Amino acid sequence: MKPLLRLLIFAHPQWPLLALIVMFGLLVTMINLGQAVLISRVLIDVLNGRSLMDVAALLIAVALFLAIRALAAGGAEYLGVKAATRIKGALRRQLYHKLLDLGPGWIGRTRSGLVQTALVDSLEMIQSYFSLIIPNTIISLISVIALPLCVAALDPAVGLVVITCALLGTSIPILCLQMLRKQIKFWWDRYFPMNAEYLDSLQGMATLKSFNASRQRGLELKKGAFEVRDAAIHLVMLELAPTGLVHFLIGLGTIVAVGLGSLHLSQGSLAPSDLLIILLLVAQCFAPVLTLKRTFHYAYYVPTIATSIFELLDATPPIIETAAPTPAAELTPSLAFDQVTFRYPTAARPALIDVSFTAPPGQTIALVGRSGAGKTTSVSLMLRFFDPLEGRITLGGVDLRNMALSDLRRRIAVVSQDVYLFHGSIRENLLLARPDATEAELIAAATMAAAHDFIMATPDGYESVVGERGLKLSGGERQRIAIARALLKDAPILILDEATSSIDLANEAIIQEALQRVMRGRTVLIIAHRLSTVRQADRILVLDSGRLIETGDHDNLIGLQGVYARLATLQGAIS
Repeated sequence: MKPLLRLLIFAHPQWPLLALIVMFGLLVTMINLGQAVLISRVLIDVLNGRSLMDVAALLIAVALFLAIRALAAGGAEYLGVKAATRIKGALRRQLYHKLLDLGPGWIGRTRSGLVQTALVDSLEMIQSYFSLIIPNTIISLISVIALPLCVAALDPAVGLVVITCALLGTSIPILCLQMLRKQIKFWWDRYFPMNAEYLDSLQGMATLKSFNASRQRGLELKKGAFEVRDAAIHLVMLELAPTGLVHFLIGLGTIVAVGLGSLHLSQGSLAPSDLLIILLLVAQCFAPVLTLKRTFHYAYYVPTIATSIFELLDATPPIIETAAPTPAAELTPSLAFDQVTFRYPTAARPALIDVSFTAPPGQTIALVGRSGAGKTTSVSLMLRFFDPLEGRITLGGVDLRNMALSDLRRRIAVVSQDVYLFHGSIRENLLLARPDATEAELIAAATMAAAHDFIMATPDGYESVVGERGLKLSGGERQRIAIARALLKDAPILILDEATSSIDLANEAIIQEALQRVMRGRTVLIIAHRLSTVRQADRILVLDSGRLIETGDHDNLIGLQGVYARLATLQGAIS
């Protein structure tokens, strides 16, 4: 199905409002027609020697028509913005929910700048499509036929000239839409990536400055911006080329109509009052042509924009939630990998190969290994950001694919190495875990994570704003807020993915002690590079190139003199 047709179908709840807009627009056209007749009558009466008092009623009627036209035009504009805003809002909500369905697994492989452009820039142009293009196109197509027919009723020859020029002028923007499509796509294909590059540069400003690479990056952005500029100039030139032809047709139609009318008047086949009405109506006949030309500027971009939006809406999620989930009220907090193999869609080799292990209730399991061994991939699979290509993962004996995602993720709390805090207060970031948590529970979680003291030392305490991505806090402070958030969730399964990687040694000891308290009675998975943080784990699993190669406690693995022992030796974690 073509994107424009899909847009129209998507907007069907607002069709009554759009129809009302068209009715208002046609009312304006009818008022223009009546106004032309009244003004011609006034002029004829004045030319015939009647006083202004004699035509006062006609002038009042003209003023009344002007007032009604202003109200109708204003109402049409208001309703157009209202309908388009509703459609844009519905489309944005659907895109947002689609992104939630696609999840981190999909978004993590897509440039955030491209998604931002689809969610913001594209939808703003879509608003113009519904508020301007569709109503004006319908009104203009009806008007360029109806108004010249009124002229034709007075003088068929003049009416034929006017309707021919009006239809030709109306068809030009529609024909140009097909001609310009390739150039518009050429421009849009450069505009999208340029936005993504600028967003990347803003987010990575500190890195660019620290490596003294901001100038080089600026030159690259400048080159991309110039390419977009040149494509835009070329596109505007192509857009403006038909404008001269439209104005030529309008001028030609006006001149011929006046000339023919004057000829017919001299021949006695046309009354002076009729010629005056024709002269006033000719301008009204060509007004919809100019309106359509101006509003169709936005229409040139809509097919390409709609295509990008529906490509996002049609994207296939990495996972599909089951329609009939298994009831999960009484599941035991045990996780198990059963011969799990997984490869990322764009990767050349699997991230996990035939991995099997069990994390029994109440035990602490550690996953260790070099970077790229598959530790974080295991966490992504546990949270079901992806599904295994082979094998299965179970919680309490139930395959994760048979569980509702909300049930699964309610049972798991995660503290990641890359902490993300939202712009807002510390309290708001903590309450993401449990919006109904009490003040006492909030403070208890922060205290256990060694965060309460530094929070209270800030000017506004728990109401202090952390800034975008938590940039107003240090790395260790962000980490402690993330730990407090996970503790507040009070889930039966706790995943610590390098949870103390940004904590100084003094605070690490405090947090480790707090974590030991909170880990009691929970199933805990610790993902770590620093082996000092996993020494007390009930069982340690060693991953290497996606394979589970060693398993045991710290002392047993040291005795094997394998990969774990070599890592421990390098880190000084033998004793």
